[in-house]
Amino acid sequence: MSNMNLVENKMSERLVTIAEMLRGAGDTLRTADVGCDHGYISIYLLQKDISKSAIAMDVRKGPLSGAADNIAEYGLSDSIETRLSDGLKELKEGEADSVVIAGMGGDLMKRILEDADLSALGIKAGVLQPQSELSQFRAYLRDKGYTIADEKIVLEDGKYYFPMLLIFDAASTDAPKDTLADAIKFLCDRSGVSKEDALDICNAYGEHNILSADPLLHDYLEHGRKVSSSIIKSLDADAHAERLAEIKKELFYIDSVLKAAF
Repeated sequence: MSNMNLVENKMSERLVTIAEMLRGAGDTLRTADVGCDHGYISIYLLQKDISKSAIAMDVRKGPLSGAADNIAEYGLSDSIETRLSDGLKELKEGEADSVVIAGMGGDLMKRILEDADLSALGIKAGVLQPQSELSQFRAYLRDKGYTIADEKIVLEDGKYYFPMLLIFDAASTDAPKDTLADAIKFLCDRSGVSKEDALDICNAYGEHNILSADPLLHDYLEHGRKVSSSIIKSLDADAHAERLAEIKKELFYIDSVLKAAF
């Protein structure tokens, strides 16, 4: 296939990163692409032999029609089906073993996961990229017993994105290394924080990003420090005591990661 016919030429770094991370979910995947928008991720997964088939799903008819046109343009209509669906509600048992959910808020993504029985559907792994509520979302994943097997940081158009590779069914693959435990020990040893604070820090910034000392994490933390410091200056100690305590804790977490990893 010539380079001119590769969909990656139309894709952002964020979308390519999300698609490539799915390689860590196994071989010969069948992927449900939830909130597929233009369908480029599904097309990329087939072109790069990451997945053998895909179902491009969206709750909106307009984007789904556009995705179908793009899929046809790349000659993949036999391998990629488009389906109108609110999250995973229209996916049937055994149709997919992996999932991509990207570009929506963490609370909405949580609702999509809660509305589906991943085990019954046969979904074993996936790449999720929440746009917001990152700390709460990571904590939710852990509470569900899911494993964050990898995480990346992408800076695009001035915004930081955190795509995550999730293992939903630990029995379906080799047991991932317990990176969370390593990160908690690393933070405790290097910064002197408590285990409870170390867990909160991992929920806030991602244990893989901390242990890899990703340069983008450093930039993200420094930006967060500037924003938080600016907010503190605008708060009244008596009128905004609770908010002030929250910001000070954020700064403590930021300084702890910078001390440990950088």
